[in-house]
Amino acid sequence: MALELFVRPALHALQSALEPGPGYESGRLVAGLRRNAARDELVRARIRRGNGETELDPLSGQESHMIARASAADALVLVPSGEGELAPGDRVRYLRLS
Repeated sequence: MALELFVRPALHALQSALEPGPGYESGRLVAGLRRNAARDELVRARIRRGNGETELDPLSGQESHMIARASAADALVLVPSGEGELAPGDRVRYLRLS
């Protein structure tokens, strides 16, 4: 995650890229996600193709010690800080990990 968020954008900036990143893409949630009132979060998910667009299926076990489950993720969904939750079908931004 640190590579995608910090290292890759820093390398692109050093190479004079106009938009060094990170390069978020857009997709729709398959399942709801609770928002954190204090901070933005990145949630591990699997990318699926459905209804002609990208669907993002959040993985269970988001805790940092869940290494085996983390290996199944091919995307990080950005969950902006706030109250409530993001509902299934909501459009979200994500980072592709593959």
